[in-house]
Amino acid sequence: MANWLNPTITTQYDVFVAEAKERDVDAATMFLNQSSNPPIGSVRFNRTSKIFEEWNGTSWLPLVIGVTGGGTGANSGAGIGAALGLGTMAYQNSNSVVITGGFIDQITYLAPNCTIIPVVNNTYDIGTLNNRWRNGFYASGLVIPVGVDKFVVG
Repeated sequence: MANWLNPTITTQYDVFVAEAKERDVDAATMFLNQSSNPPIGSVRFNRTSKIFEEWNGTSWLPLVIGVTGGGTGANSGAGIGAALGLGTMAYQNSNSVVITGGFIDQITYLAPNCTIIPVVNNTYDIGTLNNRWRNGFYASGLVIPVGVDKFVVG
């Protein structure tokens, strides 16, 4: 255990080398072992909580790492999410997702197992004249295909 107040000018030579080496080990291992009297501003890596901490003279406080240093520059969940550019969908559970806008594009297969309800009672085009669904079965009741793009709804 290194005491950062030692060695001093009055330390005897046979102890001086060992005390200096203990401080070197502390610095090289980022305070892996408990030390006494570390200088204010010392930085350690807390291996239990996996965070960098800085000594303020009384206690070890979490140290915020900037983006260029591999961190986020934030010290809260909301700040971290903002720094990473996460939107509201990043915080939703997979069994309760709410999408309030945007587009779904370039998907190859969609198999909804739900009721799809328009926002208002209106007529909606699905696709465009040149790019539309050929076999879209959608209506209340029985739908029977009777030709290309022709259906009987009962």
